[in-house]
Amino acid sequence: MVAWRNHWESVQTRWRSLREREDVQRALTILQYALFAAVVAYLIYRLSQVGWMEVAQSLPASPWFYIFFTLRFLALPISELAIYEIVWSTPLVRHFFVFVRKRVYNFAVMGYSGEAFLTVWARRTLHIPNKKILVGVKDNNLLSAFASNAATVILIIILAITGGLGAGLKAFPGAKWLFALAFTSASTLAILVATFREKLLALPRGIMPKLLTVHGSRQVLIILLHAAMYAAALPGAPLMAWLTFIALQLVLSRIPFLPNQDIVYLTAALSLSPIVNAPEAAVAGMLVAEAGLSQIFNAVMFLATAHLARRNPKTTPSALHKQEAAE
Repeated sequence: MVAWRNHWESVQTRWRSLREREDVQRALTILQYALFAAVVAYLIYRLSQVGWMEVAQSLPASPWFYIFFTLRFLALPISELAIYEIVWSTPLVRHFFVFVRKRVYNFAVMGYSGEAFLTVWARRTLHIPNKKILVGVKDNNLLSAFASNAATVILIIILAITGGLGAGLKAFPGAKWLFALAFTSASTLAILVATFREKLLALPRGIMPKLLTVHGSRQVLIILLHAAMYAAALPGAPLMAWLTFIALQLVLSRIPFLPNQDIVYLTAALSLSPIVNAPEAAVAGMLVAEAGLSQIFNAVMFLATAHLARRNPKTTPSALHKQEAAE
């Protein structure tokens, strides 16, 4: 056990040192922009095939689509607000929009960039030990990954049993390998976290069950809201079709450092139109509306919370050093 843990820590250290190299960071940035540009180019091509006017005329008319979207958008920051109040033992209700900005970073910028923002903000703003902040973010991230990976595995199994997985595997070139990789990595990570939780997690006793309850409830709620949102837009489609769409999004979310998950998902999900038993323009209109709302919400919330990314004038560098020295 000790040897395995030492090996894992050694791998993490080497990976961090590699990523910190300037040439590696530059290469990763170029790769991310190139991938995003390719995705956007393909998206434009696919929507051109469907017809821009047809897509515009097929945007969802039901107000419930937009209500369910808003509730789904808010589910993550609300749950994380509750989670970090438990982890850090401090009231955070007045800091709700910090968690909204964290969500924007993770979904619109790059995966896990929200955790970096939250860590920096907490160190500047909250009067709690630096170690408690870092442990809270790290352990909560592991438990969140466990819950989302478990949800991915369960949903893929349900679709495989009910025969709805085939469409997802044919959604785009390489989808079969991506689903297989996501299923393998998700189940492996979930098993590792469950098996070695006492070695990986440093949370006080009794905290982990509370966090898992919140994470699990959130996963179920988001899946239900997502399915309800699609059903409001296209009421005639079978539930299994929407679960296939949601499974595809969960699989794509397993890809680390994926740029702008909403646009990538929209591009991939267009290939699932045949399983909905609806005109392709209607499915495209629904997906475009979802992605458009995501970009609008992200942009508005990013601008509205810009002040949260600035240094707190009451927290000077010397104050931070004194706090760290006291720890």
